[in-house]
Amino acid sequence: MNQDHPSGDTYSDDQTAALAERLFKNAVGALELYTIYLGDQLGLYRDLTERGWSTSSQLADRTSTNERYVREWLEHQATSGLLDVDNPGADAQRRRYRLPAAHIPVLADADDLRYQAYKGVDIVRAGRPLPELVHAFRTGDAPPRLPWEPEGRAEFNRAIFLNLLGKQWLPAVPEVDRRLRDEPQARVADVGCGTGWSSIAMAQAYPKISVDGFDLDADAVALGRRHAADVGLADRVAFSVADAADPRLEGRYDLVTIFEALHDMPRPVDVLRAARRLLASGGSVVIADERVDDEFTAPGSDHDRYHYGWSVVTCLPSVMGDPQSAATGAVLRPSVVRRFATEAGFRAVQVLPIDTEFWRFYRLLP
Repeated sequence: MNQDHPSGDTYSDDQTAALAERLFKNAVGALELYTIYLGDQLGLYRDLTERGWSTSSQLADRTSTNERYVREWLEHQATSGLLDVDNPGADAQRRRYRLPAAHIPVLADADDLRYQAYKGVDIVRAGRPLPELVHAFRTGDAPPRLPWEPEGRAEFNRAIFLNLLGKQWLPAVPEVDRRLRDEPQARVADVGCGTGWSSIAMAQAYPKISVDGFDLDADAVALGRRHAADVGLADRVAFSVADAADPRLEGRYDLVTIFEALHDMPRPVDVLRAARRLLASGGSVVIADERVDDEFTAPGSDHDRYHYGWSVVTCLPSVMGDPQSAATGAVLRPSVVRRFATEAGFRAVQVLPIDTEFWRFYRLLP
């Protein structure tokens, strides 16, 4: 039966019930991500992958955790369908659990393109500043910057970069691929490099190039240096806590890359101007950023819902402390990239024919 709403609209009880059910399911999903965070941080998924069927006591002993906590976690994971249990009717401490083979790539193998356990880390980190974000909504300022938390930053792009960036994506841009393979040695500037996996992936795929990664986050840069040393690329991949606008760097690079970082920069046009100045003759800038719909729609696609969610709680707040911020947010549509590039002095913007469900690639020509 339709009811009058104070606004004058009408609605059905079914619509109200559907929204209530949606929020319940969202709460189930959020709590599941918190438990995935625990499984990741405590090494529970990794241990189950290596050892197979385990009781709560066996898993707790091997991971130096408390059996009662672990038992509750195992029961939740089995109830949620994330773990198998071979004897649900047995005494609680005698039940055995395992991580199904089909779930290992998603929950335990950080090198697999299907790995998603990092989302637990992301959700926990995003939740920490929410009380401060309430205040920021009222003032228009940015909430305090998150410290480098014990779990660090979720390196969710690691497998994507190592498996796809230099093996599929850059080879799909013939002019760029050719220059990276040619002599003399090509130089690449990776702006907003984070913990360095994009820089490392390019150097692995193109053994002739050198890569300079730039980021303003000193902790991320320190991790990048460690990663490059671990894979034996410290001689060709260098990381700096530096601003790419340094005039001493002008004209030095054949390729400048900005991967999933432009929307997080408070002054994207200034960054693109700096990137253009970094280029040597014949060079270009390649950007990858969120693949969202071309236009705003409501209701929107799941991708737009996902990116708007991150934009509200993390991406937009991170840039609101700069009085000259463009306040872009995570929903960076192609029209906005073109506008930024034009204002920065680029003569052309190409949307590259690289097919991914999560990013859109652009090549900017000076």
